[in-house]
Amino acid sequence: MTIFVKEKDVHKVLTFKDTYDTLREAFLLEESKKAVNTKRVRTSFSGSTLTYQAGALEGYLGFKTYIRGNFISLLFSKDGELLLFAEADRLSLLRTGSLSVLAADVIKKDYSSVGIIGLGKQGLAQVEAFHKLKQGITVLGYTRSTDREAYAKRILSNLDIKLRTVQNMRDLVSQVDVVVTITTATSPFLKLEYLQKNTHVNAMGSNLPERIELYPEVIKAAKTIVVENIEQAKEESGELILAEKMNMLDWNKIVGFAEYVSGKEPVRDGISVFKSVGIGLEDVAVMKCLLNKIEAADVGTKIEVDGRWSLESVGK
Repeated sequence: MTIFVKEKDVHKVLTFKDTYDTLREAFLLEESKKAVNTKRVRTSFSGSTLTYQAGALEGYLGFKTYIRGNFISLLFSKDGELLLFAEADRLSLLRTGSLSVLAADVIKKDYSSVGIIGLGKQGLAQVEAFHKLKQGITVLGYTRSTDREAYAKRILSNLDIKLRTVQNMRDLVSQVDVVVTITTATSPFLKLEYLQKNTHVNAMGSNLPERIELYPEVIKAAKTIVVENIEQAKEESGELILAEKMNMLDWNKIVGFAEYVSGKEPVRDGISVFKSVGIGLEDVAVMKCLLNKIEAADVGTKIEVDGRWSLESVGK
């Protein structure tokens, strides 16, 4: 039997703490060769792009697919049974927000302030994640749009979260230990001169070569550069691709995120960058967690889904 999960049920049962712990465990499993990721596949036609990303861990295989902001996730057992069919927009927000906090925790470790650049839907989830998972730290926000700023504050107030915004991006960056960029920018905006000598940057917005948030000088100056999956980053990270073209990047200095989660890589002084593109393994891990939470809470809708045709079904 398959469980169909609506967005309201995801919001009801799954927390940022659940997601954070699940992602940490997923990368530990990957480090020990007990989890795998599949590079993203995109199909474009008539101005629309269908995206597919997959992974597997602990006897579960699954994928997330999305087109024009419509997110759907499916989770299977290793025997081929469809276990979970979920609306996955909130799931994606929880995943990306929790991942950002986890990255700051394992790469920067000690920090007391975070600045979020970009206050769209994903940016709001970043604010929510740091608020829920790192109580007591200062969270600042910046957006160029006054309308979006007003909207962000209104939405966050409904979640009982107060956000202080800064009118100048350079001022925001100068006040925080961790900077999160989460925009749809196609031209770089975060300059090296804005950063303090030990600033950590979570670059979360770009997963296409033509989308870039950080100037190449930031990549060149960074003492630590971490990615979820090196091969996928080589194809999708606009910042790293541009820096390589300008001879400002040595791929040998790039480290896989699993090595930091496992503690194999030490925290280093200097500017550090976590360049996230979002990978299928993260989605499958969060789906597995959601399945457990849904079953425990006894919510969702059970449906019968069988993709196997048989002669017995003929004429029925």
